[in-house]
Parts: sequence; structure tokens; C-alpha cells
Amino acid sequence: MRTFFLLDIDCFFASVEMALNPSLRGLPLCVGGLRGDRGIVTCPNYEARKYGVRTAMPIRTAARMLPPEAVFLRGHYKLYGEYSDRVMTVLTGFTPDIEQVSVDEAYMDVTGCLHFWGYDPRRMAAAIQERVRQECGLSVSIGGAGNRICAKIAAGVRKPGGLVIVPRGAEQAFLAPLPVEAVPGIGAKTAPALHACSIRTVKEAMAHAERHGKGGGERVNALCRQIAACAAPSDEPIRAHEHVEKSISRDRTFGEDTGDAEQVRATLYYLTERCCKTLRQDGLMASTVAVRVRFTDFMTEQKQTSLAAPSSNEEDLFAVALRLLALLLPPGVRIRLVGVKVSHLSPAAEEQLTLDVVPAEKISTLHRRLDALQTRYGYTSIRWGITCGVAERREERE
Repeated sequence: MRTFFLLDIDCFFASVEMALNPSLRGLPLCVGGLRGDRGIVTCPNYEARKYGVRTAMPIRTAARMLPPEAVFLRGHYKLYGEYSDRVMTVLTGFTPDIEQVSVDEAYMDVTGCLHFWGYDPRRMAAAIQERVRQECGLSVSIGGAGNRICAKIAAGVRKPGGLVIVPRGAEQAFLAPLPVEAVPGIGAKTAPALHACSIRTVKEAMAHAERHGKGGGERVNALCRQIAACAAPSDEPIRAHEHVEKSISRDRTFGEDTGDAEQVRATLYYLTERCCKTLRQDGLMASTVAVRVRFTDFMTEQKQTSLAAPSSNEEDLFAVALRLLALLLPPGVRIRLVGVKVSHLSPAAEEQLTLDVVPAEKISTLHRRLDALQTRYGYTSIRWGITCGVAERREERE
């Protein structure tokens, strides 16, 4: 029987900012934008959450809820990736069986390493927490159990800095009193279906599953079987893999709602350019382009399409993005946000040759040289004319 840990970095973006600037500790902190910006909060720290601030809340709403000493930052998103890598490096010193599932979460199969710690998973987990704290300056929560889902639930029980180990055979007793919403995958859309059948706790869901799912409909029956499976031990190994970027996206929330077609078009090019720059830095090309817009009533719409051939050049991606924008945005309609996402990424070495090799190579060479100049002297040192009216900001991110 295996033992799994789930490590979750507490309030990751905010924690990195506090590690970089310890004077922020103890103050309500929101990462995502400056006070008065029209974006959303990407990560509030726990001091801010005490006032009711939550992830994805409009920054201006958060500002009204927080005291004057609260701090708002646009963030250092490149550094977050570096800190994530540092944490994962620490974990490899404890076990080689690691599956990173997001920038701030990773599963660890510690079955084969527990003998180094006297077969005491709590002792091992505490050592991991201390090592991460010393080497990265970050607080992490760890849950341990006989399967990954139960370990993930355990990691969230006592945040921040929580350490909850569910002994083998005690998974059912641990999960039984918890609300069904504690189970990953049971959220705002699925929980009401369970509540309508008087199923509010994991214990009630497991009892429903034991009755062979009689009553409640197939959807509720399937959800209860899913919840009951969280208490079962697992021999499924960790799927260790090298992190591969699935998509790259950039967006921009305008200072004021705008219906200015030229402003939107210029911003769309700027965001596409930033995506292409990241593609080239990572040696990738994209096969799919998506554009999204958020209207003044906060309704968001998105359209995507595939390219004729994979590319990392602005000329190819922007032409497609512009067509998608025309489908999404009728003339004169005001919006608050526009964004671009490129996906279905592949290594640049897989680029297919075309009959137009020479011009294509010249364009690629031009972009690489522009990238080098901007990296050395800053983005505004040389830029395309269409983006001259677009201010460079820090919140566009992957």
C-alpha cells in the first residue's frame, strides 16, 4: 500500500512577495494590480482573506473591503515560476517520485523513502516543511494518505502551514464528517444536485453509494461513487513528468471601458506579440489561437480557431486573432478586457517546411533579433508602431 503526500504552497503569489519583502508580513496583501486598477485579485494573503477578500474578486471591490494599510501589487510573475522550481528541487531531495500538478502543488509518492524516517510520515512531512521554509522562505501545507485525493483534501484542512496525515485504514473516518464540497470536483454546480437529495457530507455520500446508488438519478449516483472512492487506498504510481506548457495567455484590463476600435486592435497586437515572444523563448510554436473579451457587464466570450500551420510569428497569429476579434466584438460595443491565448504547442523543431522558406526565415530572424534587443535594453527600446500607444504593464502573464 502506497503513501502519498500533497504539498500545497500557501497563498503562493502573496507568499513570494512577502519572502521578497518581509515588511509586508502581517499586512493585508493582494497580488493582481494596484489599488484602483480594474483587474482582479489573483492571490490575497490570509490577512486579506480575513476581511472577505477572495481570488478573482475585482481589485476595486477588494480595496473597499480592506483597511488603508492594505498593500496592492501587480506581482512578479517570472519570479513565481523560479520559486516554484526551487520548491520542486527541494522535494527531489526527499523522493524522486514527484508529480507537479500546478505551479504551487505537487504529489509525492513517499512509499519507498519512509524507512529513512522510521516509517513516520509525519516526521518526514515536517522535515519537508522546514526545508522549504529555510531554502525558499515559503510556508507549505502537506496532507498525507493512502491515495492522492484524500491527501489533497488533508492538505487543505489546516492551512496555512498545515500538516495532516491520515493513517492507513482511517481514510473513511477522516472524510466522513467533511462537507461534500471538500472533495475536489464537487463545486458550485455539482453540490446543489447532492444537496437536493439530502446529501451534504461525505458520510452521506458514501452511504448513498453503498446502497448501490438507488434514487437521485445517474448524475447524483456517479458523484457519490466518486466521493466514496476517495476513501479507498490506491496502488496507482506517481506519473512523474517534465512540466510542459499547455498554453500561453496574456490579457489586459483597460483603465476605463473602451469602444475605441484602434485602441483594442493595438492592445490585441501587443498581447499577441508578448505571447509570441514567450513561444520563441521556450522554443515552441502554437497551432491554436483564442481571443476573449469581457464586456462592461462582466460577461466574457471567447472564440478560437486553428492555424494552417504551427507558428510563433506575430504576422501569423495576429491575423487570426484579428478575425476572431471581429466575430466577438460588434462595432462600437464597449469592453473592459481583451485577451489572447495560444495553445496546442509543439517544439519549434517540428515546424513544417513550406515553399516560401526564404521569406519565412527572414521574418523569424527579424523577430529573434528584436527579442534580443528588447531583452537587453527593455521592451520600449524598439517596438512596432502599432503598439506605441500601449503602455507596458506587469500583469500580462501566462
